[in-house]
Amino acid sequence: MSLKAGGWKYAHRRYLAWVWVIIVGGLTITPKGIWCIACGQVITQPGYIGQTATMILGTGAIVLGLIGISTEGRAQGARAAAATAGR
Repeated sequence: MSLKAGGWKYAHRRYLAWVWVIIVGGLTITPKGIWCIACGQVITQPGYIGQTATMILGTGAIVLGLIGISTEGRAQGARAAAATAGR
């Protein structure tokens, strides 16, 4: 498989990108809320969108990541089937 067509080296990066989206979504819906990395405080300042919106966005990120991984798997399977059928 050529690098121009998105070879095997780049396939792993795409999977890692979707896994990262799932991890960020999971970190977003932690029970104690979103923490400031610099100061260690829970973010509740003005402008914070609220716990409900944060839960919705975190769940959406997890679902988006799962859909992305399944789409990558299907596309990879289709490319493999096309490659073997063309032989």
